[in-house]
Amino acid sequence: MKDEQTKSLEIDTNFGIKNEKSTSNYTNLAKNNEISKKNIKKKNKTIKTLAVFTSIFALSTIGLGVAYGISQAQNDSLKYDLENVYEKNFYNLLDSVNTAENDLSKVLASSGSSYQSKLLNSVAKASNEAQISVAGLPLSQSNIYDMVKMVNQIYGYTSTLSDKIAKGSTLSESELDTLEEVYQNVLTLKNELNNFARKMQQGYSILDDSTFNEDGSTNFTNIISQMTDLDVKYPTMIYDGPFSDSVVNSEVKGLSGKDVTQEDAEAKIEKHFKNVTDINYENTTKGKFETYNFRVVNADEEQLYVQVTKIGGHILTVSGAGKVGDKSISEDDAKQIALEFAKNNGVENGEFVWSDSLYDDIYLNIAPVQNGIILYPDLVKVKIDMTSGTVVGYDATTYFTNHTSRALDKGSLTKKEAEAKVSNQFTIVQSRLVLSPLDYNREVVCYEVEATKDENTYYFYFNVADGGEENILKVIKTDNGNLLM
Repeated sequence: MKDEQTKSLEIDTNFGIKNEKSTSNYTNLAKNNEISKKNIKKKNKTIKTLAVFTSIFALSTIGLGVAYGISQAQNDSLKYDLENVYEKNFYNLLDSVNTAENDLSKVLASSGSSYQSKLLNSVAKASNEAQISVAGLPLSQSNIYDMVKMVNQIYGYTSTLSDKIAKGSTLSESELDTLEEVYQNVLTLKNELNNFARKMQQGYSILDDSTFNEDGSTNFTNIISQMTDLDVKYPTMIYDGPFSDSVVNSEVKGLSGKDVTQEDAEAKIEKHFKNVTDINYENTTKGKFETYNFRVVNADEEQLYVQVTKIGGHILTVSGAGKVGDKSISEDDAKQIALEFAKNNGVENGEFVWSDSLYDDIYLNIAPVQNGIILYPDLVKVKIDMTSGTVVGYDATTYFTNHTSRALDKGSLTKKEAEAKVSNQFTIVQSRLVLSPLDYNREVVCYEVEATKDENTYYFYFNVADGGEENILKVIKTDNGNLLM
């Protein structure tokens, strides 16, 4: 599970689009190089965005009980649902391992004890979540034991070290050496799981590969067993039980205005998507945000799922896939389209803070600026199809959740002092003032110092009030673009 600040800064290159056989963000992981870009785009156009699998577990259970009494079509449907359950658990496991690897690398890069403690807690939590995911995979008892033992050891060691730091101690050289060993093994596991994810993208079925062999094993469990055949010598540990994290749900602060009708919301879509040919109302979402939800088709045959807030009539999210073809707009054109779209939906004083390209799409992060301080908690994410110039991805949920009038203090820490806090093993690229979202709904003005080491890019965040290290983000390069984690 990622920290709130990570979620805010991360570029979601999927914008909610789900693969037909997966319910995880990692369904759009790196495609095999043998698959052509054209085939990928063609496949994406058939994908139904924001697919809901809330009935999967019930369906799979029913399928096991009445398999002999249903039609072949029903049986195939239930097998498909069960496959989705397995894939969901696998991708949740992959997500947890990716989080653990990333946070462990930052522990080893950090020089601040309090931040090391927070990162170690995050690793422990990710390990605990990995255990839950493993329990939902069709593994034999011995394989479940091996995997659970491994994640429990990581959980126990990292939570113990976090408790040690919280009591005023620092990590010893031997503990850092063990953490380095843990990190290398988690990195190996991460790479193996990612390779397996690519295999799944090519049509591999967990369900089909889970039939028993003569020796009582299955091909799937044998594959997982090889991944967990890792050796780390952990010290004997005593710890106080499972890690618990206090999470405070933010109230919506940025929405204002009168309630709009369904017809008003539809008119809003027609206004901001000039080439719309068909708008179909689907339903209303009631929760943190109350929205009218629509399926939209435009003249370029791009299909979009659009949510419009009932309060104020703002476009909250857009999910869709672009068309196949040559690029017709430049990056500057795309940025102008993104800024105008965001501004027309209530985002003022926006500035680009991140951009990345993948295939024919460009991904842009926009944040408002106040008194020279970039407001990361109010981030807006935009995806532009550079073939048609259409906004095919948009997410303003963090903006409308967090945006409010703030009294911000630039503190006493200088830019030079902030950069001096980064180890001389790093090369400084740039520094700037930002409002950084942190745990427990904290927002802290920091100097963001971008630095590189061993061809990796890191972002360090130092509190302008006391100079403390608050956060480290690392650029993760994937075949699906770059992420900040």
